[in-house]
Amino acid sequence: MQAEEERYRLAMTLAASGEYEKAANELIALKEVPEIAPICDYQLAVLSNIIGDPEAAYELFYQAFTALPYLCSIVLSADHENRGYFFLEKKEEIKRTDCPLCAQPAKPHWCYSMVEADGYNDFFNPIRMWMYCERCHHLFARHFPEKLFLYNNSPRMANPTVFPYYSRILGNIRDKGFATGMDLLEVGIGACECVLAAREIGYTTFGIDVIERHVTDAKQRYGLDAETADFNDYTTDKKWDIIIMGDVLEHVSDPEQALHKACALLNDDGAVWISTPSFDSAFSMIAGHNDPMRRQVYHLNYFSRDSLYMLLERCGLAPVDYQISSHYNGSMEVTAVKRGRFS
Repeated sequence: MQAEEERYRLAMTLAASGEYEKAANELIALKEVPEIAPICDYQLAVLSNIIGDPEAAYELFYQAFTALPYLCSIVLSADHENRGYFFLEKKEEIKRTDCPLCAQPAKPHWCYSMVEADGYNDFFNPIRMWMYCERCHHLFARHFPEKLFLYNNSPRMANPTVFPYYSRILGNIRDKGFATGMDLLEVGIGACECVLAAREIGYTTFGIDVIERHVTDAKQRYGLDAETADFNDYTTDKKWDIIIMGDVLEHVSDPEQALHKACALLNDDGAVWISTPSFDSAFSMIAGHNDPMRRQVYHLNYFSRDSLYMLLERCGLAPVDYQISSHYNGSMEVTAVKRGRFS
């Protein structure tokens, strides 16, 4: 097997230097050796995705995992947290091939092995296909579990270093006149950094989160006003001056419904602040296939500036400010107000 191992290392060296065709030829030849055929299929899947054949990548990834369920112990580094992953079978998931923004048929665009990313949860299938809508310039997951957050109920500790970050965001909204009122709703409170910072500044805050543990911590640990709820199902007569949707839209299966809800709960002189990863970001252009956002299992949508702006307009909101996030590489931060307010 020494000759085969040397040839495999050669294939990996060729792939790393961008000589994808030569690397693929080496791997295809090595597939004749049954013991390493699944490993070759896995690496051929990676190459297929890079050269623009995501459907071939999808089939090759599952072919590799089916033949060698403990494949991660070989292809992942010795210290990788998912090295012990064992593939049992493909789980039943919702399949979506039409764009969630315009309902038009979309095309396979990227395909990744999600077990390569830290934070992977085996509640999900190990492979993610991203579909692309040419009409909306939007990406979305082809398969995802019906209960996306069923096993995402672990505790999270607030990070005090981001309090100034949220202070600057709220200051920008106030200083530019996008919202002057002091009632704030955060959708998806997470570890509560935003609502804690807002409360210190003087805002009256309320938060909702689909994960019960986050709400329990908000109430018991910090004395915050919060409720466990899916935002799309949440009902209230109250309206808010500022609605914070930080890293929310990429997680929901129906982002249009979520933004319609935000518009309905917003005071006429209020503002919605949104943070979400952009596959068109400057960071993503540089990172390419190494962009970690492409391997986030809990993300169902991957917006561009165009697709987010189009959706905002459709939901009665107008973008008035765009910032490149200083918190997450590759994320955009957009402030929007009710359409027609400044016209």
